[in-house]
Amino acid sequence: MGFSVRSCLIVLLGGLSLGLVACVGTPERDSAAALAGVKPIAPGQGIDDYVIVDCLLPGQIRQLGTRMTFMAPRRMVKSTKTDCGIRGGEFVLFDRSDYRGALKELMPKAQAGDPIAQTYVGEIYEKGLGLSAPDYTQAVVWYRKAAQQGHGPAQVDLGSLYERGLGVPKDMPQALQWYRLASGLTEDRLIFESTLKAQQAEFRREIALRNQVAAGLRKRIQRTKAARAPVSPGAPKVSGSAPRADSVSGQAESRLLNSDLAQLQRQIVSQRLDAESQAERMRKELHAVELIKKGPLDASLGSSSGKSAQLGKLELVRNEQVRALLDTSRRLSQVE
Repeated sequence: MGFSVRSCLIVLLGGLSLGLVACVGTPERDSAAALAGVKPIAPGQGIDDYVIVDCLLPGQIRQLGTRMTFMAPRRMVKSTKTDCGIRGGEFVLFDRSDYRGALKELMPKAQAGDPIAQTYVGEIYEKGLGLSAPDYTQAVVWYRKAAQQGHGPAQVDLGSLYERGLGVPKDMPQALQWYRLASGLTEDRLIFESTLKAQQAEFRREIALRNQVAAGLRKRIQRTKAARAPVSPGAPKVSGSAPRADSVSGQAESRLLNSDLAQLQRQIVSQRLDAESQAERMRKELHAVELIKKGPLDASLGSSSGKSAQLGKLELVRNEQVRALLDTSRRLSQVE
């Protein structure tokens, strides 16, 4: 990754104590490096190379203008399970192909205070995923825990429940308050635009990763199906297919191939549903933007024109992200 060495400062922005640093990467270089870092997954790798997780990485150094720098909070990125481990991150896995098992797996992390896990637990309760019915009261409890830690997706979801009066009394001022927090609107234009650029760069990397994992899954499924197919006497051997045996070892090999295929197909379903769920949350955020536009101006955000400009940029970015996620969902449907 390219870096530019600059003067180091300790500054205080918006009440956030910022760190002393020696060098920072520009948003443009960060974006290019992030995209360049997404490599195609080679067929034959372990299943963990096809499992996409929410990986919590250390905070990055951000640059404002030409002189000021600050330490951003720890950030959540989509990553493969393998890559997250290599980068020293902590991951949360929400297997959407098994909602009943997901709640059991997520709950310990949620109870330990992980905001990503708390948000997913809230979603399970809100939508009744794997449950007999939705439980909006529990959804509010878990969304609130994550929202109070500053987790944007949970703030959007909590605001949506307040807006609709689900699990809590209907309260539009409360809904707008959470929506504003989730939007990242700030009086400082440089902070807002720097954050939005960083989000765009990370999201493009995420989409590249999702699509390349989908392509890798397609290739591995084709190879696995070819290896399972019966071979006629004298038929040419399929390149890359495993050797066969008419014995107990052959039956064991067949069971392994069937198990491998089932795991790959579960990953396709889980990732497709995850992309659709993320697109749905983006639509909630777009709805929130519309409400903020119509609502009273928050004095801390400066002029009305400044707020409108920030909201307009946010709206454009989120619309682009919704389209990209739905395109990824379609690609994964084709693999199924």
